[in-house]
Amino acid sequence: MRLRLLSLTLYLLCCSAFSYAQTASKSIPFELLPSGHLLVKATIDGVQGNFVFDTGGGITFFTKAFFNKLKNVQKEDGGYTGFRATGERIDADLFYVKDFELGPIKKAKEEISYVEADFGGIDGIISLKIIEHTPFTIDYIKKQIILETPQSVATIRKTASIVPIQLEQSREKSLTIFSYFKFNDTLTLQVSLDSGAGKNVFRLNSKYLKALGVDVNDTTKVKTHSRKSEMNTGFVTHIYQTQLSKIAAANAPTVTTQDFPAQFIDGLIYDGIMWINWFGNQITFDLNKKELLVRK
Repeated sequence: MRLRLLSLTLYLLCCSAFSYAQTASKSIPFELLPSGHLLVKATIDGVQGNFVFDTGGGITFFTKAFFNKLKNVQKEDGGYTGFRATGERIDADLFYVKDFELGPIKKAKEEISYVEADFGGIDGIISLKIIEHTPFTIDYIKKQIILETPQSVATIRKTASIVPIQLEQSREKSLTIFSYFKFNDTLTLQVSLDSGAGKNVFRLNSKYLKALGVDVNDTTKVKTHSRKSEMNTGFVTHIYQTQLSKIAAANAPTVTTQDFPAQFIDGLIYDGIMWINWFGNQITFDLNKKELLVRK
């Protein structure tokens, strides 16, 4: 009897350890920077780097300095032309790299690009493409990106606010997401949901200034300035900075905030673009069902 109890105890301990190992292996730790960005570690072709996990980036790209460290790189004959939200055009060469590892995500081959830019110790961005077929949660409490299962998503769905999203797939090379939000109880706009936008970034196309009651001539409430691109210093963005009273998800009004800073941008190619950290402490991305599941 004692032998059976001992065997059972050892079995349960092994199961518990195995379960813990499985859980631990299905998450990607991140550092939440003061800027609001999610910094993750990834290894490409045996070279480790620090990257921003960016739901608005479209394509995974590295800095030229990091790219030059990689030995097994295959250049594609064709390229890709994209646009940043500000309208800045980017003509990118495309490459395949080997052995891309982001936590439990391991790919023998992955498509990337690079840019001639210095991001101050950050080696590039990792886009949604690498994880698009797996539901995942950004957990701002645990500082983890957690890979979910159909069972865990079903459990989360029971208590979460559901925010419908729209996917922008471009040539199966670039992926970004959008959703409809109502501003100042007036305009319902489709905005890009961008974890890489930075802290307290709410940007709208300047054509909505008047409709949202913003008078650019009122210098007590509106500050104007210009900003040069870090990628192309010849590209200048003109910005009107003010404050709006309210924003809420059009189909999930509990996902809301008030009295937030807003930037209106000349030439923005979308209705708007904003950071997502304010949604809730846990945001589950189910891209196959085109939904975000938000828990406060």
